[in-house]
Amino acid sequence: MGSYHNDQPISGEEENPDLLSRKEFSERLAKILLVAPTDDCMTVSLEGDWGYGKTSVINLVKRTLSQQENSPVIVEYNPWLAGKAEALVQDFLVQFSAQLNIPDRPKEGLKASRELLAYSKLFNAMKFIPGVEPWASTVQGVFGAVGGATKKISKLRELDLLGRKKKINSILENLGVSIVVVIDDIDRLTPDEAFQVIRLVKAVADFPGTSFLLSFDPTYLARSLEKQGIDKSSQYIDKVVQLRIPLPIIAHRDLQNLANIELQNLSEKSLTDSFERDQERLSYLYHRYAKHLIRSPRELKRIFNHLRFVLAQTEGKVCFTDLYCLSILAIKSHEIYQSIKDSPELYVGRKFDDDISFEKREEVIEINKGKREAVLAKCSEKDSIYIGGILKELFPLLDDTAYSMYGSDYDKCGRVASEKRLYTALHYQVPPGSVSDTEIVSFLSGTIDREEYLKKAIDEEFVERLFELLQQNIEKASQEDAFHSLKAMYYVFFDSDYIKRHEDEFHGFFKFDLYRSIMWLTFSIIENSDKKESFLFGLLEEQKALPITADITRRLLLQIGRIETDDPRFKQEQWLPKEKSEEYIELWSGLVMSELLEGNLVDSVHASHIYFVFYRASKEKAKQVFSRWLSEESGLEKVAKLIGRCGSDSTNGPYAEISEESLSELLDYQLLKKLADNELKSSTDNLSTYLQAVYRSISTGDKYYLNDASKGEKF
Repeated sequence: MGSYHNDQPISGEEENPDLLSRKEFSERLAKILLVAPTDDCMTVSLEGDWGYGKTSVINLVKRTLSQQENSPVIVEYNPWLAGKAEALVQDFLVQFSAQLNIPDRPKEGLKASRELLAYSKLFNAMKFIPGVEPWASTVQGVFGAVGGATKKISKLRELDLLGRKKKINSILENLGVSIVVVIDDIDRLTPDEAFQVIRLVKAVADFPGTSFLLSFDPTYLARSLEKQGIDKSSQYIDKVVQLRIPLPIIAHRDLQNLANIELQNLSEKSLTDSFERDQERLSYLYHRYAKHLIRSPRELKRIFNHLRFVLAQTEGKVCFTDLYCLSILAIKSHEIYQSIKDSPELYVGRKFDDDISFEKREEVIEINKGKREAVLAKCSEKDSIYIGGILKELFPLLDDTAYSMYGSDYDKCGRVASEKRLYTALHYQVPPGSVSDTEIVSFLSGTIDREEYLKKAIDEEFVERLFELLQQNIEKASQEDAFHSLKAMYYVFFDSDYIKRHEDEFHGFFKFDLYRSIMWLTFSIIENSDKKESFLFGLLEEQKALPITADITRRLLLQIGRIETDDPRFKQEQWLPKEKSEEYIELWSGLVMSELLEGNLVDSVHASHIYFVFYRASKEKAKQVFSRWLSEESGLEKVAKLIGRCGSDSTNGPYAEISEESLSELLDYQLLKKLADNELKSSTDNLSTYLQAVYRSISTGDKYYLNDASKGEKF
């Protein structure tokens, strides 16, 4: 990211040029300020809104003046340094004298400086005289105010202000140079200080051959004067300033050029490539709303400072257009920006911590309409129409039509109309439990270590969000990349402690199901593949993929009619020709049988899941496995582990619910029941809760929870 702006004005130099077409304006202004050494004092004001570029124009004026053949002495006075309003006059004269450096006539310049310093001391002395302001213009006025207090001052003739000033005027005329005094940022002073600066220009420093360039926001200065008891403030300014010049209006084109430069400086790469149609949407929102809200270079810089900070942490995680618009709101309307942070439900119909909500988003939006309008009413009238437009574009539910030409899947588009994207944008980073789209693309393409990234997802707890974004981005992956991405998931998640803990938890109505997420992602890839056969048979070569190939096998059984279904989708769907489906089912059944007989599968958390497909795919192979096991000493335990995980509910998690009807075709159920009863009678204390639950279910046919072997209710 580029560097932040520190609100410095332009200098007009080659490395910091004028980009607002103000060069000719500044040259004309400089010509006006260049008065002859014997001319009367000239005061010009440069007026404009805060941040509109007054100081930049002053720099251009100074640059022009310094390039003149007989360049003037430029005196820059910073009233901020005075500290107190009552010290402004003396401080100004001290700074004025210190900058009166004339290389061609050093002695005359030094003499003028000394006289100015002496002049300044008069105002310091008069502070000790009760009732006397430093604005007294005649020695008679001083005498009248002093009265008996004059004994405190030994040389009253030193208070001859007019005499001193005439002497300075004569010296300055003899110097034969022009002097330009620049007083900038008057609108940053307190009302009292601003008032005193205007008075000193008229009453104290109207020297010959001198011009003043005063810079201020006219609205602020007028209010400051009114606070000092000046009723007709504008007329008062007119008495001091002979020529009042407003800054020229900045053309939209020039501000747009500045904005384009700022965009280029944000990043070396394209910022709108992460999400589809983001560049098109950025252009639309800029020309429709943003350019009408950004009215000064300072506002532009502040917006891009904010955007630069946010973007450094959220790039690729939220679409750039929305981050840009939120930065505009942050600078132009802090109340609205804060309202979005504090009450997101007003804009997206959900709070950030609402995992489960039964209220419709549209209803929440409508209920809170009055609150939104109250916040928007705090904006200025000229801003509110454009800010309101940006809000409707960011949050389409605020519009009666709720239509967006740039897509309705807001999460997939990276837009803040999705509360997850909004949370990321306002959090200034991907929050815990989340992940960036750019990382997802890197995962799918293999530019990062896939397995390590999945382990990171477990450690940092963003697995759920990972799968949401994988579903949104999977279409961007090639078939080869998709296959390798799935393979990494099977290796990291299947048979891991993470999925075991997940499968053993209670499953509420809206609980994230990791295994199903992997299955849905696999199916999505299969359905979009134009090489289904090689893809499906390739999965059979991956031992870790057995749980997923079980679901594929079940889907093929549905498609060819070996499992009855009323769902027309499965009847119409054909992933493989019928003979290839039969071949796949036969190969898979053989793999499962081998794994079971070799003892590599029964301890897997997926064993029961695989079993329920296995016996539908090949009852004969299932019979062979059970026959072999029941002849072994540990056969009962193997059978229990294989058939025990029958389902899971929100009451107490996974359970066993085994009936004679479901197993009588595959094994001698009475023998199985006898073995289970014997185990329960002889060694209950040594049995795991899992085995206790399964044996009890075999014995009674009832439902038992695997976590604690408690009996479940039948519904």
